[in-house]
Amino acid sequence: MFRRHFWSIFIVAAFPAYADSCIELVPHRNQLPMPGIFLELELESACILESGVYRFSTNLTRSNTTTISPDNNLIYPRLILDHEREEVTVKVEAGLGSGWDLNIRLRYLKDWVGDWDHFMRQFHHVTGLPYESRKVRPDGEFLYWQYRPENNDNEQFIWITKTQKGNGDYVLSLGKQHGAFLGSSEVKWSTRLVYKHPSADDLPTISSGKRDYGISTAAEGSGVWWDRNIQWLVNLGLVHAGETEHTLYEQNRTFFSGGGGVSTSFNDDWTMSIQNLIASPRYHAPGLELKGMNQWQSILAVGVFYHLKHQSLMLAFTEDLLTNHSEDFSLIFSWKGQFGK
Repeated sequence: MFRRHFWSIFIVAAFPAYADSCIELVPHRNQLPMPGIFLELELESACILESGVYRFSTNLTRSNTTTISPDNNLIYPRLILDHEREEVTVKVEAGLGSGWDLNIRLRYLKDWVGDWDHFMRQFHHVTGLPYESRKVRPDGEFLYWQYRPENNDNEQFIWITKTQKGNGDYVLSLGKQHGAFLGSSEVKWSTRLVYKHPSADDLPTISSGKRDYGISTAAEGSGVWWDRNIQWLVNLGLVHAGETEHTLYEQNRTFFSGGGGVSTSFNDDWTMSIQNLIASPRYHAPGLELKGMNQWQSILAVGVFYHLKHQSLMLAFTEDLLTNHSEDFSLIFSWKGQFGK
């Protein structure tokens, strides 16, 4: 539904814009199905919208992943993931007054064979980045394989080759602005309570089918670094996730989710942000090879923002800093408009 109406969203324009000193961030979360079915606390500014101020944004994310987790003691790998993901997110925010605001995210996702495999193979070859999994996986085949041998007589597996698509989980976030941070009125800080409502229990790569809850605290400030005016953000949070049936391995019901970022403006029109999205493992699984499940993630995101009179546009890319802990590569396009009193 959201994908079908994606381009029509751009007719929303001519809203009065509000310039502020809040950091601009790349809207992103881990695109691997294993961690992605749970709530992730995306990086959000410590700023809280004023009463009567509203913000509307949408972003399109395309990602590509090929990873294989072999186990020398088993006939089959414990995990094979070869897929592309398209995720459309619509986000609506509203200032409630008295230092409170509210936002909701609606998503539409599609996991399928895609058409980036050849490009990604060449990209890794030219840059010299690791791509061992891509050498042994053929192009043009979607596969999500999760395997666990119970004993010699009973083996459990998840085996999906059919395109997965549908509405993603709904995420509701309630934020509260606090007073001076550690005695400094120049540093903003706020706390957010986040709730994820499952969209479906029959889409193993898209939704856990369970409710998740999270809490995060953000601190944000600015300074002069390397002769440039820099804005910075630190986000720290915890997620308590519902126990999903879409896994064969023991789930870590509570995990860390946060990160940080910096942003600088080149002029009134252009801004660049660099950030790192960090999270602890969502699963407890054997061996070091199951990196997308039982290892920490570290996702680098670099975004360039162009400011229009009433809106802003963003183009960004992400890179997995710890091989196979998140998607290999993502491209993100975002539009945002703000209006109100």
